[in-house]
Amino acid sequence: MTNSNFSAANSMAAASAIMLQAGQAITTSVKNQAQKDTHEANSEAGEPEVYNMTSGLFSCVCVAMYETVLSPQVFEDSMNDGEEEFYYDTVRTDDWKKSLTEAAQEYLDDSIIDVLKNYGLINIEAVEIWSPKYYNYSQDELVMDVTMQQGWQDIMAAKIDEWRGRQDVIDYIKKYWRSYSGYVNFMPESLDEVLTEDDEERQLAAYLTLALVAEGTLQDAGDIMEDLYYRMDDFSGYDRVNVISEYLDDSDEADRMIELWQDDLRWNDLYWNLRDKIGSPWRHDKDCERLSGKEDCGYVWQADSDGKRMLFWAVKNGHTVSDLYSMAA
Repeated sequence: MTNSNFSAANSMAAASAIMLQAGQAITTSVKNQAQKDTHEANSEAGEPEVYNMTSGLFSCVCVAMYETVLSPQVFEDSMNDGEEEFYYDTVRTDDWKKSLTEAAQEYLDDSIIDVLKNYGLINIEAVEIWSPKYYNYSQDELVMDVTMQQGWQDIMAAKIDEWRGRQDVIDYIKKYWRSYSGYVNFMPESLDEVLTEDDEERQLAAYLTLALVAEGTLQDAGDIMEDLYYRMDDFSGYDRVNVISEYLDDSDEADRMIELWQDDLRWNDLYWNLRDKIGSPWRHDKDCERLSGKEDCGYVWQADSDGKRMLFWAVKNGHTVSDLYSMAA
């Protein structure tokens, strides 16, 4: 391709990028205007106004699951403590999220909604849990539909006048809504900025958050997560897995293999008979040093004896009890 062709191609690519950015900007503008028009129409009709937001914006609840008490792994560890050998319990993630969403709704019903009734709130509905693709910069958030009564902005203006001079409110803004190295704040940085915030969702989130501060009911994230964890004490969305069955693909055969393994005398006799007939291929196969769960590879059994190495060799190669005795005959 000639230089002129390269130049033309680059120009076309640049033009396409500009057109795409312009299209995205127009789409965002139209969406924002549509939301604004809907809220204005509801206001004129005296209808309640519904705002969709997450707990990342309105931190009335915390459903962070990455390396917290709300991690499914914490529940799995508690279930697997003292579990029978070669069995493990693994959580179904979708069921965990559904149960956590229900627990969050209970928490909102018990601790948040009634407190905010005098601030124009009608209801908060927990919709689902949003999880980031990667946890580098964000955590899991609860998606909520927040329903406010018509004219809540007038209530907000009156409440903010009452908060002027409230040290707890001022301290909260200074502590949490300020930019610092490595963090850019997008929340209002004063009560006046709450009143003039042009993003309605952000304005509402700021207002209701400060209302919880003023009421003394905004809990620490750690306390909220612990509360939610205990609300899920009857969670049953998990599977009990037999790792031997995962490899043999036959639960009855897995039971026979485990029964044989647990009989020390029979297993010892089989071990030496196999060594006499076929040698001991498991002793030189590093793949026989451990056995990992297939449904959840985080569960690993280590071969702490030569007999267990033989067991892992057998199941990894799909050998049944009958197969082992046939080889040893």
